[in-house]
Amino acid sequence: MPSLYTLQNYTPEESIGFLLKRAGCQLTVTIDRRLAAFDMTHAQFGIFLRLLHGHADTAADLAREMMTDAGAMTRMLDRLEGKGFLERVRSSEDRRIVKVVLTDKGKVLADQMMQVAVDALNQHLSGFTEAELAQFKDFLRRMTANA
Repeated sequence: MPSLYTLQNYTPEESIGFLLKRAGCQLTVTIDRRLAAFDMTHAQFGIFLRLLHGHADTAADLAREMMTDAGAMTRMLDRLEGKGFLERVRSSEDRRIVKVVLTDKGKVLADQMMQVAVDALNQHLSGFTEAELAQFKDFLRRMTANA
């Protein structure tokens, strides 16, 4: 298979890496602005969503899911706990394990905050068809699988 990028056709502003990063940063800014009403950031919201959807339930699992180090995750969990969105609960089966769970406040605000993310995504995907969105997601999954 031929190389898609070469030294002759490569420019930073047309690099997939640059375009993905730029689009991601712009989406993050939009979501950050809209989540400010909830005293939540985009990065914190990522943790919140993983807890909400059951993708992780310990600090170590969350760090792996979010591709960050344990120290950074602990600091983010401290902030979210301080804001009343989550709490740490020692496992009844194994006292060495500390589970991270959403509080009632977090559960009550979940739909409202998810609507913020849905609205931001729809804004950034304005003009895309459902087929184009499906294709775009397929492209991103293929890139991830190639990594």
